[in-house]
Amino acid sequence: MHLRLFILFFTLSFNNLMSQNTVEYFGHRGCRGLYPENTVNGFKKAIDLGVDGIEWDVVVNKDNQLVISHEPYIDSNYCIKTNGDKIISETNIYKMSLRDVKMYDCGIKGNKYFPDQEKISETKPSFKEAEKELIDFKGKILFEIKSKSSHYGTYQPNPKEYAKIIYNETKNSFLLNQIIFMSFDPEILNELQKLHSKSKFILLGYNPLVSYNKLISYLKFKPFAIGLNYAIIYTKTLLAAHKDNIKVYAWTVNDKEKGEQLIEKGIDGIITDFPNYFISNH
Repeated sequence: MHLRLFILFFTLSFNNLMSQNTVEYFGHRGCRGLYPENTVNGFKKAIDLGVDGIEWDVVVNKDNQLVISHEPYIDSNYCIKTNGDKIISETNIYKMSLRDVKMYDCGIKGNKYFPDQEKISETKPSFKEAEKELIDFKGKILFEIKSKSSHYGTYQPNPKEYAKIIYNETKNSFLLNQIIFMSFDPEILNELQKLHSKSKFILLGYNPLVSYNKLISYLKFKPFAIGLNYAIIYTKTLLAAHKDNIKVYAWTVNDKEKGEQLIEKGIDGIITDFPNYFISNH
């Protein structure tokens, strides 16, 4: 009887402690549920809603400029030419100038997966353009580097060269102290950490068959956090990461009930297309 009471008390105390954990909310690709993704207006909308930070994706163009885009190409699912024409040929951003990129509107067409998204004319911004627009923003920036081994040499440089480009583009940025670099590709993080040794890094993962210890072993340094698909975040993973003083962020959480379940488990950050679902004062 006493043992049962002890177990019950321990469980309730643990759950209470986890529920008191301070959770940060990040606007995924800005505020994708309401505004075109990875656009300045999307970032501003998320900030207006009261997020702790925003998340964006970066790729590189032929002039070694960072372009804010989830894909290393112009996606015809939500982009058209600025003159209204459809995209009929491949548009590899790694082979394009920024001027070429600006020939495509990635907002006016809308996104069929997000029917509430505003249909407004938007082009993909460069990192430098977004930086100028966020001069008053003091929150965190989850800076996802789009990189994978199958794209080396075709849609992007090799990791060492890519890391140098990112370093050169960001080393003097007033946003640097707010940036947390992250990627699914551990090789790019390993290379970039050599250059940005004082910055924070997040290793992303999506494979439920890869254990926490295995995931961490891909890096040659200790990350600030790991970022996992919300569906594969288990209590044992959270406990292991927190024991190592590593935070755990969940992506992409668009259901409030699932978010609450993650908070009860002790999640540190939630990345969402709909910040308005989670930030009650807006």
